[in-house]
Amino acid sequence: MAGYTLILAILILGGIIATLGDRIGTKVGKARLSVFNLRPRDTATVVTIATGGLISASTLGILLLLSGQLRDGLFRLESIRSELANSQEQKRQVETELNAAKDEQQKARASLQEINQSLVQAVRKQAETQALLQTVENKFQQADAELQKASQQEADLRDRIQSLNAEQENLQNESEQLRNEKERIATELDSISRDREILKQRVGESEQRLAEIEKQRTALSTEIASLESVREQLLISLEALRKGNVAIFADQILSIGVVRPDLSASELRQASTQLLQQAERNARELLDFLPEQAPKEPVVQITDAQFEGLLNRLRDGKSYVVRILSAGNFLKRETKIAIAADVTLNRQIFAAGTEIATLKFTPDLSPQALAAKIEQLFLLVSFRARQEGVLANPITGKVGNFPPEALNDLFKLVSTLTAPYEIRAIAKEDIFPASSLSVELVIRQNGVEIGRFG
Repeated sequence: MAGYTLILAILILGGIIATLGDRIGTKVGKARLSVFNLRPRDTATVVTIATGGLISASTLGILLLLSGQLRDGLFRLESIRSELANSQEQKRQVETELNAAKDEQQKARASLQEINQSLVQAVRKQAETQALLQTVENKFQQADAELQKASQQEADLRDRIQSLNAEQENLQNESEQLRNEKERIATELDSISRDREILKQRVGESEQRLAEIEKQRTALSTEIASLESVREQLLISLEALRKGNVAIFADQILSIGVVRPDLSASELRQASTQLLQQAERNARELLDFLPEQAPKEPVVQITDAQFEGLLNRLRDGKSYVVRILSAGNFLKRETKIAIAADVTLNRQIFAAGTEIATLKFTPDLSPQALAAKIEQLFLLVSFRARQEGVLANPITGKVGNFPPEALNDLFKLVSTLTAPYEIRAIAKEDIFPASSLSVELVIRQNGVEIGRFG
């Protein structure tokens, strides 16, 4: 409302001053006054200009006098602009701080929420703790009651301890006596333990020696049985020799062959027939028939049941060594020879280089003792080979042979040795049941091979 009043006053004042100026100018013009030696017309113009300036000055003065805002806008405009810029800068800072404060407020609210959750958990934990505390108090009361009871028991135990102390002194005395006795017994036990170890060692040595002796006894028993069988065969042969010339001895091999695995029934029958035919030819040759006396019928006798039994033993698809043996002693020109078929699984018994037997020798042996021990080594080789399945000579009971010239060379070498040595018999080649056992004798001294013969 004050602004409108000010504008109205200015308009009224301007109109009054304009009217006065016009009248003054008119009077000056009519009076044709001259100021500062000017023409009247120019003087009127100057008066009019002065009147207009006075109007403007009075208007401005009134405005400045009545409006403080106008005075500030006219004289303090730059400072106000500066203050306004500062205010805007401060406003931006305040807004930035306000945004930061809002972020902090959000974080504070999140923290407050976490604190509230922790507070809830703490309240729950406090409740649990209160319940636990109540339980502990109850247990404490129970423990206190038990403590009182234990105190009474402690008093009873003190009395009991006093009585036990006296017993302990007695027991300590007895313990000292027992300790001395224990030391004495421990000394005796140590002595007994040493004697026991010595006896145990001697028993072990005795058992080992006994086992070796048992093995040697078994081997000798087997060898004796074999020799007894040979002796009986020789007696039978001698009896036959007294009556006439023996052409074929008992268990003499008439034919031998290896049946290949996986033969068909017809091939198996053909192979068995060929073995019997070979036995027939060998038997006729051994019986030494005169040309005009040779029988037309087969001399080797085998029944159909025996032949079928032989085929049944060979039908499992494996490889076998089949020997056709004489079933007894037969004289020359006999026309009926009974036979037996020996079937042995054909397998590798010794690989080439396998050690079969070993004997240790001393350099002080006489030639006779050395020969006897070499013969013992050959007996061991023959025994083990027969045990493993090598087929022995039915007449001699032995397997394989050894060249005499190689044996002479061996005797020459060992006669020059002055330290103990050992002789090993090793397989010269792969040995199968029907193979001829071919061995090499290897002489070793102090673990070093010094000769190989065979």
